[in-house]
Amino acid sequence: MKASIIIPAFNARERLELNLKALNEQSYEGKDIEVIVVDNGSTDNTMNMLDNFELKYPMKIIRIEKNRGIAFARNSGIYESEGDILIFHDSDMIASRDFIKNHLELHNEPDIVVCGLFWRRIFTFYYEAFTPYQKDKFETLMEKYQLDENKPMKNSSPLMDFDRVTAEDLMDFSFDLDFGFIEDLKSIMNEHGKHLYDYYLPWRFFITNNLSVDRKKVIDVGMFDNNIVKYGYEDYDLGVRLYKSGCKFIMADHIISLHQEHPANYKPDDLLVNLNYMCEKYNNIYFIDVPLVCLSDSLSIDKTTLNNIVKDIYKLLPHEEYHDILQLFLDLLQVMRKRYFDQDSSNKGLFMRTAEMLGYYVRKVIHIKNTEGVPDFINQLFSLFKMAFDIDFEKMVRFNEDKEVIS
Repeated sequence: MKASIIIPAFNARERLELNLKALNEQSYEGKDIEVIVVDNGSTDNTMNMLDNFELKYPMKIIRIEKNRGIAFARNSGIYESEGDILIFHDSDMIASRDFIKNHLELHNEPDIVVCGLFWRRIFTFYYEAFTPYQKDKFETLMEKYQLDENKPMKNSSPLMDFDRVTAEDLMDFSFDLDFGFIEDLKSIMNEHGKHLYDYYLPWRFFITNNLSVDRKKVIDVGMFDNNIVKYGYEDYDLGVRLYKSGCKFIMADHIISLHQEHPANYKPDDLLVNLNYMCEKYNNIYFIDVPLVCLSDSLSIDKTTLNNIVKDIYKLLPHEEYHDILQLFLDLLQVMRKRYFDQDSSNKGLFMRTAEMLGYYVRKVIHIKNTEGVPDFINQLFSLFKMAFDIDFEKMVRFNEDKEVIS
């Protein structure tokens, strides 16, 4: 079996049906593709639709009676998969005709992660529970849909005729998600190219609504983390482990799939809970980039500086004599994480230990500056000291550098 397409679904019956219709329009005609749909505790008659849908590829249907999170659902699909390549494709996506073909063509060597375009959006159904952002965006597109503004729409009303569905058919109705982190990722791709050369955080492109990766590699690194039950970060969690294991990431923006807009299916605190979980899980200097990324917005670190800091960290990591400074950096990050997201300012023990070691840390940082450079890492360390403990560590370092020059 060449590839398994894994589609988790939760109360997305009408959108899932369009997803499957688009797969029926695929240009790939091989017999070595399977589609695995995981009904993750849906209560909207999803199973009835699946039982009656005729798909051009063999389809396995897995029913989970109670929703245990999307990580658990995807893992359930992985366990049942037989393909060498896993293509992750969420229930609310509409694929382009060459979606499967293009994903498979890029797996011409082992340990490749193919990240398709994941920020293109479309309205296929009207929902009364749209967010204010979605409602505003929808109103700007109503003319394209040729809808009567005076005619009220019912919940889950289809917005067009869907006899034949591909991303190409619907492209004129689509739009880019215009969130800040999407603009950052676009800029990063423009600067570093599709192979993300000299970019040290490619796992930020690991978004599992349009992505493919070697099945064996996913299993080797432990698959998705079933402890991540709430919305968000379960894809980053797997992506960072794949990257650390040696996978090469490709941002393949020519592989298009449209995300169908729908009401948010998460609670306001979901991202916060999962962010804290990620920072606690990866409280290790070899994964120091994870809490750094999670805190980058709160610390006002721009995308270029963030990449440069991680580049510096990778320069220091092979040298065991610098691990204590890396641990200090991580400890200060965790102080800020607890302050921002846990409302926990209890760091007296760490403050006392750090204060006792200040002279040592000053000498060590001066040595690192003189031998390794790593200016962005050092500057962020200065900033963390000031924010975490209100200590002007930069001034202390400069004072001692000046003393060495004088002496």
